[in-house]
Amino acid sequence: MRRTDLTEATMQGWARLDAARRQRFFEAFLAAAPRLDRLELRAWLRRRLKNPPLAPPFHPARLIGDADIASS
Repeated sequence: MRRTDLTEATMQGWARLDAARRQRFFEAFLAAAPRLDRLELRAWLRRRLKNPPLAPPFHPARLIGDADIASS
């Protein structure tokens, strides 16, 4: 993931959060930043983009696709 992609994905995830979740995420980021070097902090952010709270909503039906469950 390039830096611009990481920034873009972070901003999209940030936009999905409500004010309270943004505050919690920001506090977690501030707690992680001093103890991690640059690459570790980038890895920390990537993990958050793959997992809640920044990950896009996921519905299990997306795994099935267009198949009709009742026809099985």
